[in-house]
Amino acid sequence: MAFSKKTKLIFYSLVFVFSTYIGYILGNAFCVNNCSFTLIANILVTNLVTLSGLFVLINLSEKSITEWNEKNYYEEE
Repeated sequence: MAFSKKTKLIFYSLVFVFSTYIGYILGNAFCVNNCSFTLIANILVTNLVTLSGLFVLINLSEKSITEWNEKNYYEEE
């Protein structure tokens, strides 16, 4: 089983918005000399980490749901 494209888009959009906000807060917190570079760097790193983590979690959950359905199918026979 796989999530629909609409569901994935909602997940990715929500995570992107919240991770951008977290990156912005971190960028302001660690601003030393060049604040714009620090902001952009923190936003990019935060988005990269969270979106790659979401990608892994979605793929693992799809695989797990598929295996669960196959296991239940064979138990019923």
